[in-house]
Amino acid sequence: MSLERPLRRDGLFARDLADETMLYDADGGTVHVLNATGQVIWRLCDGEHDVDAMVSELRAVFRVDDGVEVETDVLDVLAVL
Repeated sequence: MSLERPLRRDGLFARDLADETMLYDADGGTVHVLNATGQVIWRLCDGEHDVDAMVSELRAVFRVDDGVEVETDVLDVLAVL
């Protein structure tokens, strides 16, 4: 996954479950469960949003103060995805 403008890769199937999203990796046979933060990041992995846009969206959705580090969390989730 490119970090410039992350794009979901083929072979991952997503299912929303209330405040979580379950991802199934058909190639690796693994399952990942994303919390609300992960859901937002996953939704923004559309090839249109860069990391800065994801950080801005998370700050807005979760009302995160400017002094709180968010980019590291985004990059950690992207590394897993």
